[in-house]
Amino acid sequence: MTADNFTLLAEAIAKRVATYQNGSPTTIIGPPKSGARILNEFWRDALGGDWVCTGAGTPGTWKQVKRHTGGYVWEVPEVEPQCR
Repeated sequence: MTADNFTLLAEAIAKRVATYQNGSPTTIIGPPKSGARILNEFWRDALGGDWVCTGAGTPGTWKQVKRHTGGYVWEVPEVEPQCR
């Protein structure tokens, strides 16, 4: 295995690792429910679902951008229409 292949493999694995809290992977399923959050903060839950903070605050407002559907299957939720 070359260094480039190892880097690609490590990146693929990291994409499925939960967000870390205090040095440990989170066990939370869904977005965080406590703590001050900032706009556009990224969160990966224990199942690998991806969340983005759409409203800063405590705990902030979150939108799911990718969800786990079992095994190595992922789906992107439908995009909601933009307000005009």
